[in-house]
Amino acid sequence: MSHSKLERQFTKAYDQYADAIFRHCYFRIGDRERGMEMMQETFMKSWEYAGNGKEIKDMRAFLYRIANNLIVDQLRRKSRRTEESLETLQEKGFDIAGEDNSARATEKVFNEKQVVEVLGKIKEPYRSAVIMRYIDELSPKQIAEAMDESVNVVSVRINRGMNTLRSLLPDYA
Repeated sequence: MSHSKLERQFTKAYDQYADAIFRHCYFRIGDRERGMEMMQETFMKSWEYAGNGKEIKDMRAFLYRIANNLIVDQLRRKSRRTEESLETLQEKGFDIAGEDNSARATEKVFNEKQVVEVLGKIKEPYRSAVIMRYIDELSPKQIAEAMDESVNVVSVRINRGMNTLRSLLPDYA
């Protein structure tokens, strides 16, 4: 494949999937900045793979597989950090100066943190299946391709993950 054709395909893939890959990484690890880095790393690794002349049959599934591998590596290397820096809170919308919109921004940060916290309590591989289904809006078939599992296994994981999520939600109401 010519370099310009490969470049066009990757530009198109980036435009189509970058936001979804970012959301997937972010909700899996709970760190916005690291989620962005992992999304970028996912596209870099896929570019290197294709640049070496290797064929990618299903770009979306391939990108999710790379992202999932990066997430697993991240979780193995480092335990989650619960403290947040002042700078991170500001990036998420927390207004330290106390402007009028700070209550709404604070509520948004805490709601987002609650979602990440609840999702973090669901065990793998159920968490991945729930995130891919309801946050990334992938079909069970697409999830099965990305996870290299059968559609039936993915459906069971989604169901069990949602049951766990429902049992945890009263704690956050």
